[in-house]
Amino acid sequence: MPAPPDRPSAPWASPASRLATRAVHAGEGIAAPRRPAGAAIYQTAPFVFTDTGELDRAFAAGGAEGVYSRQGNPTVRAAEEKLAALEEAEEAVAFASGLAAVAAVVTAHCASGERVLASADLYGGTAAWLAWLGRRQPEVAVEVVALAELAPRLRDPEAPAPRMVLVETPSNPLLACCDLAELAEAARARGALLAVDNTFATPILQNPLALGADLVLHSATKYLGGHSDVTGGFAAGPRELLAPVREVQVLGGGCLDPHAAYLLARGMKTLSLRVERQSETAERLAAFLRERPGVLAVRYPGDDPVARRQMRAGGGMVVFEVEGGLSAASAVADRLELFRIIPSLGGVESGVSLPALTSHRRLTAARRAEIGIGDGLLRLSVGIEAYEDLEADLARALGGG
Repeated sequence: MPAPPDRPSAPWASPASRLATRAVHAGEGIAAPRRPAGAAIYQTAPFVFTDTGELDRAFAAGGAEGVYSRQGNPTVRAAEEKLAALEEAEEAVAFASGLAAVAAVVTAHCASGERVLASADLYGGTAAWLAWLGRRQPEVAVEVVALAELAPRLRDPEAPAPRMVLVETPSNPLLACCDLAELAEAARARGALLAVDNTFATPILQNPLALGADLVLHSATKYLGGHSDVTGGFAAGPRELLAPVREVQVLGGGCLDPHAAYLLARGMKTLSLRVERQSETAERLAAFLRERPGVLAVRYPGDDPVARRQMRAGGGMVVFEVEGGLSAASAVADRLELFRIIPSLGGVESGVSLPALTSHRRLTAARRAEIGIGDGLLRLSVGIEAYEDLEADLARALGGG
């Protein structure tokens, strides 16, 4: 088998080469003639070196690129750069999931004897991980307070100063919002870092770093990917604060797979178009739901004065509560056709979820009611379908037809 004309002959290229050898080496290392329009997928774990000198130089430089994909991969790096640009951050670090990003940020910046002050209005998985941290590693104190109480708690000189404040705005599932500029100022005065989960708003609608936050977090599984086909997460912010976060990622092994990184980078290309459409439709659906009999309450960030100050639109999430508790809410969800029952959000397809059966099912009904999550609560993730079709679907489900 002759070698390509622009490459030197290789031992495996001769006719005498065994088929097993050809199967391993043929076609490897051929450079593209020019830059591809789409991001290239470097679907590899290790990288190959031409000689030991190149190997030595790569490891001496820290091995961040082109050594081993846990330490750095060009496709993953492309996704990190895209998210950093969207959040106007110096750097971003990609993870295998949003929870991995949260865990890395807390682990990197909270040492023994330090305190995490967390909002009670957090994604259920984040709250569960913080509870686990408090039980298994009590040397890192975890304090949980209501979203509206965070700033007053930070201003209280008698309260212990936290190392990190962890907040999500709009929150999951109640879509509550807090003033990030006010919270950042209060955290800074106590010497605390402010980390903001920006999953629901996305960088298209809100940029926490520009409002004073120190770090921003994303479950990229949701809006950033946007097609319900990939799991991932990001942390973004100043390089100085992300250096220990990347160290946790490399040493802990929570790296993002190259193919998943490709899907996230591709998804982010249409993020602005999707979020604008989802926000427009969600706002109209929220107004529609307020007029429906049997709907007790509707929550939408676009109606919140705080959200209107710091977000460019209200986003694609709507929460509403129906009369009759869990059985009535389940019946509505079961009658929906376009709104699929999905325990996630942010995809191009519309979805419905019941917090009482998913993220907050471990809590008693009394505890859920105490924090504002009624058993009749439904969370809508609005997709990119035609508004008229989604309204008709909700009307049919709420009317019992």
